[in-house]
Amino acid sequence: MEHYQQAIVILGKEPTPGFVKTRLAQSGNISPQAASEIQTVLALHILRLLVDLDCPVILQMKGDLQGSFAQRCTDIGALVERQAEGTLTEKIYMASKRAERTLILGMDMPLLNMNELHFALHSPNLVLGPAEDGGYWLIGGNQIPLDILEDIPWSTENVWETTIAKCEELKIQYDVLSCQQDIDTISDLQQLLSHPQCPTVLRLQLQDILDTKHHPL
Repeated sequence: MEHYQQAIVILGKEPTPGFVKTRLAQSGNISPQAASEIQTVLALHILRLLVDLDCPVILQMKGDLQGSFAQRCTDIGALVERQAEGTLTEKIYMASKRAERTLILGMDMPLLNMNELHFALHSPNLVLGPAEDGGYWLIGGNQIPLDILEDIPWSTENVWETTIAKCEELKIQYDVLSCQQDIDTISDLQQLLSHPQCPTVLRLQLQDILDTKHHPL
């Protein structure tokens, strides 16, 4: 497996109905099929943005690496690999080993700022992007230390503050990017669709899924 100078790694799951965006389906009375289609649109949109940064984009995915979704990601220009087993700490840490400097993101931050990501790729420091739910949407750095990934209360509102406290304790210099919002609920999706920075094509794709499934916003 090739080791790169720089790389962007996306951690995610194959958009299979019933296994992705379950909170969105529950909060908006959206079918599991529609929720998986929404995840597909978001993921492919993000990958199209990232491949323009002129560094390897690697999707480390849980699911069928030979399936149609994986093929669509490959066609865009991403490398598709099997996600590491274990805890989220282990997944992030293993992902960070793909390059000398690695940015690690999730699959549902559609309002990415390309200038921020370019900065994150070239900063000498650890870089963190806070999420509105108290977590973070990006972590990046040169040889990300395991210490700042261990004993993190994942999937809680305390992820960010615990991570920052670890950085301060370990005297790790870090840069902070803009705050972003996960698309986890119907409210999050409504905010995205009404956001002035939401690309028109993305808005139309998402609205078409909702309209087709008879769940207009």
